[in-house]
Amino acid sequence: MLAYFFKPRDTGEMPRATEISDRWHMPQFSKIYDSRVRETRVAMLIACPEPLFEDHKPDPARIDALAEEIDRIVRSKWASREAERVTRFFGTDDTTSFVAVLEHTAIGAYAAPEQRVKAYYEFDGSLIGNLVPRGRDFYDTSTDQCLTL
Repeated sequence: MLAYFFKPRDTGEMPRATEISDRWHMPQFSKIYDSRVRETRVAMLIACPEPLFEDHKPDPARIDALAEEIDRIVRSKWASREAERVTRFFGTDDTTSFVAVLEHTAIGAYAAPEQRVKAYYEFDGSLIGNLVPRGRDFYDTSTDQCLTL
């Protein structure tokens, strides 16, 4: 009996949605300037209509699931190609890194805070590199919750 280990080939198309990302909106790419650290980054923003986690720090299993899904999308040829296009389109500043932001904004739900998951990656202008760990810091206020991977 032969067993084959099959990994789907990356064809350069946008990655298919999974059970986790099924309701996420299509990623949008842009170039941003972070005045705090004086860096220009390519950003991939993914909007999510559902809350990402409860009103407290999410459990590690939920963090891992969101991180894996973000990483799966970022690692695709499609994401690198889109990031490179943004770099060429807004070509005035050198781009030093890439940030993927998964965001839930509760429009109309005044009691619900905005929720974000950010993941920072190396970027050379054409290829998205490795994740740059930021310690999975959780920032929590009454209006904003942010998890930085």
